[in-house]
Amino acid sequence: MLQNSLITGVYQVALVVRDVEATMKWYTDQLGIGPWRVALLEPPRLTDMRLRGESVEYSFKYAVAWTGETMWEIIEPVDGPSIYKEFLDKHGEGVHHILVQHEGVDFETALETFGRRDCPPAMEGRIGEIRFAYLESDGPLKTTLEIIDRPPNAEPITPDYWYPAEPADAT
Repeated sequence: MLQNSLITGVYQVALVVRDVEATMKWYTDQLGIGPWRVALLEPPRLTDMRLRGESVEYSFKYAVAWTGETMWEIIEPVDGPSIYKEFLDKHGEGVHHILVQHEGVDFETALETFGRRDCPPAMEGRIGEIRFAYLESDGPLKTTLEIIDRPPNAEPITPDYWYPAEPADAT
């Protein structure tokens, strides 16, 4: 690994779409990906929201499913300003970001280091104990990167529902 490497792995591929339901159905029916955990994330469940350093409120509907070690995420912006809406306006639907791991580097240090490397935070927030930041990396890196701080004891986000159905082994 290079001495200046911050990225230790890819955890998630995420799409931004206009309709989570339709996209999730297509991924399930055509590719067999699922089941999907689906939730609307908005205040008060979603906190500490910032867009390019300014406090804002936004909300989005999201769905996540796994294939092997990779998480798929589908995001539909709902309300408020967000980089999700900006992406739809500029590019239409598609792959929006990649969630990368930064093992061995704490969240604050990773955020500061990416910032010094011309990839400052574009949008940030917190879902319970889980903190996330999207980086302004689409210019130099040709895609947006996301990093998270998930404490080891953090509970997974409770879905509002599962699609097509909750698996028998879901906890």
